[in-house]
Amino acid sequence: MSKVLLGDVAHEHKETCKGSKDGYPIVGLEHLIPEEITLTTWDEGSENTFTKMFRKGNVLFGRRRAYLKKAAVAPFDGICSGDITVIEADPDKILPDLLPFIIQNDDLFDFAVGKSAGSLSPRVKWEHLKNYEFELPDMDKQKELAELLWAIDDTKKSYQELIAATDELVKSQFIGPADHKRLTVYGASERRCA
Repeated sequence: MSKVLLGDVAHEHKETCKGSKDGYPIVGLEHLIPEEITLTTWDEGSENTFTKMFRKGNVLFGRRRAYLKKAAVAPFDGICSGDITVIEADPDKILPDLLPFIIQNDDLFDFAVGKSAGSLSPRVKWEHLKNYEFELPDMDKQKELAELLWAIDDTKKSYQELIAATDELVKSQFIGPADHKRLTVYGASERRCA
């Protein structure tokens, strides 16, 4: 393993949408879910002023309020907010499938928070992010790691889906449709207080 800087193995993808935005999904900071590695929500066809392009496989990093830990890999090409830094792997140096896990980790977010500037809405720039240092194994080990980490992520998502389905099943057995909404709201606030 060798120590590398993020900027040695990845770069900021800078591309602007100069033509029509029709057909491109739109991603704002609100679509990046804290600590989730995959993008699961976005807008389509909504009015916006965004012009920053991203490509499938890029990592979308929420540069505003980095302590929220928002970063996700893009499953398609699209347009995003200027408060998102688009990061692209240099595939001859780092496996693109591993980069999202390098970025979506507590050490990088702590580093980003330490480099953020601004009081009300602190932001971190790529110029600082690129200096994040980490240990990177050779390509064979990167492939092993990426496969393992994506398998763990898939298992986690399956588990979350199972819990949600079980929750819905239990609710449907014990309450009527009119009470379902009240119980959902009550249960959500109860979980927040725990």
